[in-house]
Amino acid sequence: MTRKKNTANDAADWDTARDAVRDSSETLKAMSSHSELFTWAEGNGLNTPSLFTKFKAELRKQLHIDYNELRQKAFDTRTEEMAQQAADAPQVTLYAAGDSEVDSFAICSEHGEDPWYGEFHPNDKVSDQDSADLSAARKAIYLAGQAREQENLELIGLRLVVSNHRVTDQTLQRDSLRHKVFVTIDVVDNGEENPALEVCRLPGFRSWREVSLTDLLAAASGAR
Repeated sequence: MTRKKNTANDAADWDTARDAVRDSSETLKAMSSHSELFTWAEGNGLNTPSLFTKFKAELRKQLHIDYNELRQKAFDTRTEEMAQQAADAPQVTLYAAGDSEVDSFAICSEHGEDPWYGEFHPNDKVSDQDSADLSAARKAIYLAGQAREQENLELIGLRLVVSNHRVTDQTLQRDSLRHKVFVTIDVVDNGEENPALEVCRLPGFRSWREVSLTDLLAAASGAR
């Protein structure tokens, strides 16, 4: 593995982050949430990838403030709130699968109907089967989120059927919060139970914009 060498710019960023935290230590110690800290960093020009990473490190070193821990607590609290709200929210079911061998994914309804499928985008960063299945699951949450937005719903519940035990609530938490979709994972082991495994081998592609979000929600209403 090639080690990344420190550069003059990198050292300068460390100094900038160190000085910013030191000079505003009392202000930063008074903050109780990661969102307050991020807003402060943004307002002080520390929100670039390099500077923000070092800003978080300096918070931990100088002030014993763990930004990532604060953020995770906030995520967990919001997830618990969503879980309570989900009982009264519309519920949809989607099946998702990725295939790293052919670099493709599929999201579909039961029996493979009305699918969104095709090759992964380079931004999906798919490198193996686990990342392929995870990326497909994220796309399913995105699709459910589009259905939620279409109907101006505050929250939607998604039963997501996958075939990989590494796709978990925790690995999808950020997507769930971002799209306001409360996700319940159902892991099955074969293609008969997950039609997306076969659909992702279909030639060509089909955009998510061709999927009927109206029918997706209508099916959910009929199931309640």
